[in-house]
Amino acid sequence: MASRSPTRPSATSASPAARSMAPGVVVARKSFVLGLVAVVFSADMSLLLAIEHLSGLNLPGCGPGSACQRAAEGPWGALPLGAFAWPVAYLGLAYFLAALVAWAVARGALPTLFRYVVRLGALVSLFYCALIAWEWLLCPYCIAAHVGNFVFWFTMERAGAAAPRRAPVLTAFAATFIVVTIGLAVGDWQMQSHIRSKGERERSESVQKIVDRGTATQPARAVTAPATAPAGTPAGPTADRPPPVTTTTSAPPPAEKPFTGRYRRGPERAPIRIVMFTDFQCRDCRRIEQEVQQILSQRSDVSLSIKHFPFNDECNPYVSGKDHPNACWAARAAEAAGLLWGSEGFWKMHDWLFEVQGVFSTSQEVEQAIRGFGYNPAGFFDVMQSPETLARVQTDVQEGNELGLFFTPMIFINGVELKGWYAKDALPRTVAELAARNLPPGTPEDDRPPAALEKYVADWRDERVHKLPPDEHPWWLGPPEARVRIVVWGDYQEPLTTEADGIIRAFAAGRNDVTYSFRHYPFNTDCNPHVSTKRFPHACRAAQAAEAAGQLGGPTAHAAMHAWLMDNAPQFSEDAVVAAAVEMGLDAAAFRAALDAPGVAARIAEDVRAAKMLPSLRYGAPPGLHAIPAIFINGKYVPRWRPDRRQVLDVILRAAAEP
Repeated sequence: MASRSPTRPSATSASPAARSMAPGVVVARKSFVLGLVAVVFSADMSLLLAIEHLSGLNLPGCGPGSACQRAAEGPWGALPLGAFAWPVAYLGLAYFLAALVAWAVARGALPTLFRYVVRLGALVSLFYCALIAWEWLLCPYCIAAHVGNFVFWFTMERAGAAAPRRAPVLTAFAATFIVVTIGLAVGDWQMQSHIRSKGERERSESVQKIVDRGTATQPARAVTAPATAPAGTPAGPTADRPPPVTTTTSAPPPAEKPFTGRYRRGPERAPIRIVMFTDFQCRDCRRIEQEVQQILSQRSDVSLSIKHFPFNDECNPYVSGKDHPNACWAARAAEAAGLLWGSEGFWKMHDWLFEVQGVFSTSQEVEQAIRGFGYNPAGFFDVMQSPETLARVQTDVQEGNELGLFFTPMIFINGVELKGWYAKDALPRTVAELAARNLPPGTPEDDRPPAALEKYVADWRDERVHKLPPDEHPWWLGPPEARVRIVVWGDYQEPLTTEADGIIRAFAAGRNDVTYSFRHYPFNTDCNPHVSTKRFPHACRAAQAAEAAGQLGGPTAHAAMHAWLMDNAPQFSEDAVVAAAVEMGLDAAAFRAALDAPGVAARIAEDVRAAKMLPSLRYGAPPGLHAIPAIFINGKYVPRWRPDRRQVLDVILRAAAEP
């Protein structure tokens, strides 16, 4: 019988295990997983950028003046849709999530038509990478999203096209893209709507305060003689030449120092006097500056002066870091122009600095601008780098700190802070409303803004009363219906929380008109799904200890354990807290069992959920808690209770206790 050569089993006759181990299948699976990881990575980066836009919070490395911010605010950072601008981060997030779903539905083998969609996405990433390189906008999250997109495209090309029909994949992609886009649109609309309503309320209240102050002001005193102009200032007005709109302001003795900048636009005696603390690299300052210029071009009853508050610790000791890298030099450049060429030179340099957003990388740029002003730039940089310009900037910074400034722009009209300046057309509408009230003309001597401490208390008083989410299991320290009701969301292991708690408990000691409720917001993912790290490893256990003590021993035991946890936060350990419970009269075994009881965990979760139901607590932030401690006194949020390490919480508490 003839010998028969061995035959290779066909693919159809191979066992399922053998088929799954075939080289082509293994490669396909690896490609699928790699593509999945790449598109998830890009979606995560886009999600972070979208959250930053929605929340108003800054990602690490993406603060003011950063490449991230400049990229987002640049002409390619959003798609113009009529009067609306759609952030590219939103578009990226919708695309990557839709691509993720399509990739999963197709199991990595995309139909031909959809492969062109992915290729188009890669070309868009290539375009943005070229922009990033050309303008040196090294936003790490943007770059990471594009790199992930390139890996996804490359993986798709290797995976090959799918034989099956394309409809399910394209439908999944389109449906996901539409749903995500609608969700982002709703979220953005809600955020903007809240900002508009809050800004308008604050603006209206500020207008009323300005009117009230104007009607109560005594007739303005005679205008003081102008100070001697700096060297190089053009000659002053003559009998046959009226004074220009732009003049240098007076410099009276410190005891009667008016509230104004060194240089002024508009008349010294005016019914509407605007003073603005600004930063040449601040985007909101630039927008407000444009509004002010339009106002001054249309009205003769408004004056403007500015003061510097650069967000850079090279000249501002009240900020940390260099959020605006060139802000100090920009401010000093403006002051140098004022020293050399007087008021006219100052304002020309001021306008140019806002045009270039406070950024000049070479001396040639500045020299060219100065020649365009009609001046000789010789000696300018010597003056700019002199101690005098730094001293002038720091004088403004110190004054801003004494007025409680912590952001820019900070706008005053007739000595009253204009809150709600971020509402649409807030400043032009405010000026129009004030002009319609026929306020009497005044001078800077009539304007006296409140000092920082008074401002902090006033900020709390001006807060609206929030309806806080209910607490189904409260532990009140003090009579629940007391005059002063304090609610704090915090973490027993967080230093500022323990500091604020100490002030509150010291204030409440021996009083019967104060009640205090502490609600949990541990910074630990083990018991708080709304944080991303285990910043304080013992945070959850400490919260459990407080609730366990309350369940076993009632309000008295809870109060004792609360105080022990706050006073011994750095020394916390499970053995130490059990020993403390025993000293409070609790059974050790029962206490250990209660720590892990479902009821204890449920009470912590209840407070965490309630924290996310809080309204927006600051400009640009979405609803929900984003920082601790969050302190509410009589339902009003305390926006700044520890500015520059100055304790003002006790002062606010005393104000709340006043009849």
